[in-house]
Amino acid sequence: MKVPSPYRPNAMKGLAPKDLEIIYVGDPMCSWCWGFAPVVEKLLVDYQDIADLSLILGGLRPGDASIVMNDDNKAVMRSHWERVEGSTGQPFDYSFFGWKNFLYDTEPAARAVVTVRAVAPEKAYLFFKSLQEAFYARALDITRKESYLEALDSQGIDQAQFMDHFEMESTREATYADFSKSSDLGVTGFPSVLLRRGEELRLLSAGYRSYEHLVPALNAYFELT
Repeated sequence: MKVPSPYRPNAMKGLAPKDLEIIYVGDPMCSWCWGFAPVVEKLLVDYQDIADLSLILGGLRPGDASIVMNDDNKAVMRSHWERVEGSTGQPFDYSFFGWKNFLYDTEPAARAVVTVRAVAPEKAYLFFKSLQEAFYARALDITRKESYLEALDSQGIDQAQFMDHFEMESTREATYADFSKSSDLGVTGFPSVLLRRGEELRLLSAGYRSYEHLVPALNAYFELT
């Protein structure tokens, strides 16, 4: 679906196309980000001729912040999943909660997305969404690099090149640089959406919002109405 004609680039006030940017800050292992996936997809389609969309990995529970999933943690997380599913209709595979001693470390999956952003940047968001779907809808362990092979194959990304970059120290550093950038932007939760108009930057949404609630504020800030 294309943006209605009043929202097309020639309706902007003094800004050339791509002077506008939608910045999405999320994490592949954030349940509300999975709930937000259809919203991001609509933004990608409806604003593709108007604004760039940038993806920043927020770092939900990376490295030292990771947790081992005990019964208490599982109960809390299951309630979150049920809320997301009920609010957004996104599917969840609850067999995850039968896993034993799972270390909820979000760094490997984030690093995998950063890797794809380096070797095939145009496929970074599609790969991000593939990891979300694998984890939440199919209960695959996306903390293990072997779980990335299917998405790499389906998206035509060279596995050997990916694995080489994934293990590089510079890729780890780039991943943590994303986490730092998220913090520097003032993001405190995921998903978050920021808008850049020229040199100006504004937080549009902190936490889940439906497409219908997001777009009026987005259009007003970009002066598309």
